[in-house]
Amino acid sequence: MNTKLLDQFITQRILKPLYRYYDIDGAPFKIRDKVIILNNPSCDDSFDKEFIGKEGTIIFFEYDCGCGQTYPNDPMIGVKFSNNEVAEFWREEIAIT
Repeated sequence: MNTKLLDQFITQRILKPLYRYYDIDGAPFKIRDKVIILNNPSCDDSFDKEFIGKEGTIIFFEYDCGCGQTYPNDPMIGVKFSNNEVAEFWREEIAIT
């Protein structure tokens, strides 16, 4: 197993995600921003279409799950919806309402 695969395995299977529930200088949004989910502008195969058009609130940033995030400008962004469901999105997939 090469180093990249080992790093990905450890990140996805062993380490717990580190959610940052506070504003990060350089992040594309702020915690508590109200957002709407866009119609998969990046054509991402993992995008869940059930969220298109739903509005929610940003509650965390996540940089450590091994999905290619970069600190501070490209995190996975945790959005909480009115039904208390939480899902993660890339910055291209959401817009301020």
